[in-house]
Amino acid sequence: MKNILIILFSLVAAVPALGAERTAITFATDWKAQAEHGGFYQALAKGFYRDVGLDVTIRPGGPQSDNPRLLAAGALDIAMASNSFQPINMVGAGADVKVVMTSFQKDPQVLMVHPHVEATSIADLKGRPVFISDAARAAFWPWLTARFGFESRQVRKYNYSLAPWLVNKETVQEGYLSSEPFTASQQGVNAKVFLFADAGYPGYAGMVMVRGAYLRGNQDTVSAFVAATIKGWQDYLWNDPLEGNNLILQDNPEMTPELLAFAIRSIKENDMVGSRDQVGQMTPERWERFYNEMSALDAVPSDVDVADAFTLEFLPESEHSP
Repeated sequence: MKNILIILFSLVAAVPALGAERTAITFATDWKAQAEHGGFYQALAKGFYRDVGLDVTIRPGGPQSDNPRLLAAGALDIAMASNSFQPINMVGAGADVKVVMTSFQKDPQVLMVHPHVEATSIADLKGRPVFISDAARAAFWPWLTARFGFESRQVRKYNYSLAPWLVNKETVQEGYLSSEPFTASQQGVNAKVFLFADAGYPGYAGMVMVRGAYLRGNQDTVSAFVAATIKGWQDYLWNDPLEGNNLILQDNPEMTPELLAFAIRSIKENDMVGSRDQVGQMTPERWERFYNEMSALDAVPSDVDVADAFTLEFLPESEHSP
C-alpha cells in the first residue's frame, strides 16, 4: 500500500496545470510491439502518460534495432535496454547512459528443444546445434559456454524463423519464454523449455535506459515517465490489458490476440515481473552480482564501475526487488 500511495502522489504532483503544454517523449522499444512491452502500451492507451504531462510516442524496434548505438550517438534520449549487458558495455565504452527502471525481474530468455529430446536442464544441451541470434552471441552466449560448457561449433544462425529448428528435431532453439514456445505449439510442437533465470542467470530485462545529458536536464520528465510506466505495468498485468493490447495489435500487424494472451499468462505464471509492489524495482546487489559473474567470464569489460550503469533515484522508495 505504501508503494501505491507513493506512486499516486508522484503522479498527482506531476499533473500539469490545465492547458499546460505536454512534454514530448519518443520511447524506442527493442522489438516489434508485443506483450513484453505491455506496460508501456497500457500507460499510453489509458492516458497515464498524458495524466503526468507527457506526450509519449512509442517507436517499435525490430531485427535491425540498435538502441545502444543510437543512445550513445544522441539520436535517442530514452529507449529500452534488452538485457543487463547493454548498459554495462555502453558505460565500459565511455557512453553516458543510465538505467532508471526495469520491466522484468527475470530475463525471459530460454532455450527449447523438441519434446522427444532427453534433457532435463540446460546442461543436457551441451554439444547440440543451437539456433542463436547475433545479438544473443554478444550477450548471454559467454554465460552458456562458461556455465554449461557450450562451444562455438554448436552455433547455428537464428534469423527469427523457427522453420530450421522445426525441421531439425535434434537442435536447440533460443527464444523468449512468452513467444517462441507459443509459435512452436502452433506448429504442433510442445517444446521443452528451459528458462535462463531458473538456472541462475541474474540479469534484468526490458529496462528503461536514458542518455545522461537528457537525464540531468529533465529529471521531472524522467520521474513522471517511470511512475506512469510502473502504473501501466501494474494495470496491464493485474487489471484488464485490453486497451494496451489494442495498441500493440495496431502497431504490430503480425501480432495476434492468442499470442498476447499466452505471453501475459507466461509472464504472470513465471513471476517475470515480480509482485505488484516490485514492478520496476532494481537493487545494487543484483547489478553487482550480474557484473561480477559476467566480468569473471570476460563477457563484459573488467574495469567498469557498475554503479555508473543505473540509478534508483526515480523508483518509489520501497523494499527493492531481491
